[in-house]
Amino acid sequence: MLLLFGLSVFVFLFGGILWRDSVRWRYLAMHYAGEGKRPIEERDFQSAVLLGFIGYKSLTGILKIGVHETGVSFRVLAPFSLFHPPLFIPYDNIRGWDTSWYLDAHSIQLEFRKAPDVKMVVPAEQAEWIRSFADHKLVLHRKPPPEGKAGQGWRALVLTHAGLSLFAVIFTIVFVLVR
Repeated sequence: MLLLFGLSVFVFLFGGILWRDSVRWRYLAMHYAGEGKRPIEERDFQSAVLLGFIGYKSLTGILKIGVHETGVSFRVLAPFSLFHPPLFIPYDNIRGWDTSWYLDAHSIQLEFRKAPDVKMVVPAEQAEWIRSFADHKLVLHRKPPPEGKAGQGWRALVLTHAGLSLFAVIFTIVFVLVR
């Protein structure tokens, strides 16, 4: 009986965490849920970051992206796909802007016309691949977005970490010298 109770608590907590983590995806699904026809080309194990609602969710290596004649489809791979219905976004609903989310690669911030509160950051190579099938319907601007770059929080985190580390080193040196 205790095992059944423990198992049900685990399932409830795991499901709750997945449901909470999917809030940005579910917002996109309210406007873009659905599957396109058979894609022209697909790529598995792609990455993206969803920004919005005071936070972000990284989807590193768990996306399947398909390009179609009229739009792009996004699907989260199993077992992470719970609460993540497939998305199909028409090319003319997407605008892209340069951003600096990734430390090791150039990235593009995608904005969606019907869902302005959530943005998707993807590697620039991935955005260019999608744009190559869009036939000029998808515009990627080579400048920062009008409202400012997304993902600048990591810079504050790095600067704070560096400051605290410097403080710890100075404090240790002073402590050793005073002793």
